[in-house]
Amino acid sequence: MKKTTKKLLAAGLAAFSLYSGVGMMDTSISEAKVQYDVFDFEAHRGGRDARPENTLYSYAYAMEMGATSIECDMQLTKDGQIVMSHNPILNPDITRDKDGNYVPKNKYDIRTMTVDQLKQFDVGVMNPEIGEYYDLHGRTQIMHDAQLPTLDEVMQLIQSYGDKKIVLNIETKSYPDPNTMEYKNNADPKKFVEVFNDTVKKYGMEDRVVLQSFDWRTLIEMKKLNPNISTSALWQASSSWESYGNQKSPWLGGLDIKDYDNDPVKAAHAIGVDIVSPYYMDVTKEMVDEAHSLGIKIVPWTVNDEKDMNELLDMGVDGIISDRAWILKDVLQKRNITLHEPVVNENSPYHTGTGHNDVKPIKAENGRDAAY
Repeated sequence: MKKTTKKLLAAGLAAFSLYSGVGMMDTSISEAKVQYDVFDFEAHRGGRDARPENTLYSYAYAMEMGATSIECDMQLTKDGQIVMSHNPILNPDITRDKDGNYVPKNKYDIRTMTVDQLKQFDVGVMNPEIGEYYDLHGRTQIMHDAQLPTLDEVMQLIQSYGDKKIVLNIETKSYPDPNTMEYKNNADPKKFVEVFNDTVKKYGMEDRVVLQSFDWRTLIEMKKLNPNISTSALWQASSSWESYGNQKSPWLGGLDIKDYDNDPVKAAHAIGVDIVSPYYMDVTKEMVDEAHSLGIKIVPWTVNDEKDMNELLDMGVDGIISDRAWILKDVLQKRNITLHEPVVNENSPYHTGTGHNDVKPIKAENGRDAAY
């Protein structure tokens, strides 16, 4: 972290007391351990438009594509373990029970279930009858039977591949707004981060993980617990603070965006993050330059169109998160951007190569892809 960054950081650290109820944090934050030697080529949910999302198949696919980072999501279970899932409640579009039937909507909350219970379900085949979501993300997938993996199993997969460079950009799926359905059964932010930190240290991966979140409380807890872990502040302006009007958003960990001139980069800088990760349509050249001036990298999500990728690259972003890793890789190679060499393990049960169907996914009506 740059010296100027540490000086500027002190001005914003008072915001921590709004959330934590304690005094100002120590400003001598350690430098995050993740250091990128190439552009951050990130496969979203492992590459959900090629393999079933957040499964060992998709994570293996990302390594075999030569991705710099596997972007993925985690939930905390009833028995205190981390499983990989974007949704806190088993997604009826991708989840089948032991009889092969797609589960009902809103029936199975991962956070109230044990790992053993969750392993009874299959999340490897998207329902082709669901309509637009299948057209956007399922038509290009190579399907497989798959269970929800634990974070331990993800770490073990990386070990089995012998990939010494891949980074896990892992999101705490945490829901701080009491007016949302997901708020019920939400994991305690401190407990969530503690379990994550213990698992990371168990596998010696402190320099290979980034903790990202829309719920900035978990980023604040991470910096307090283990400042060596890199953190990334996620946001989408429309839902992270704009929808709350004059009220303070619950997503920003106690900060009020108005205190930072409605500037999310300034706000994120105040909590000491290493990376900011905005919705790609919120990104401007001025935002990129501001982040860089503060010593912060900027990695937008979720970018699936070649034109949008090139526009963001022209702005100078440090990475891109994409569902369509094969398209992003092609764009980067055409621009002669250096990437990591793919790591392949043909003996892995999750090795499926890097092929994908050539059927082009259908665009949403507004010309953009489905939300993160």
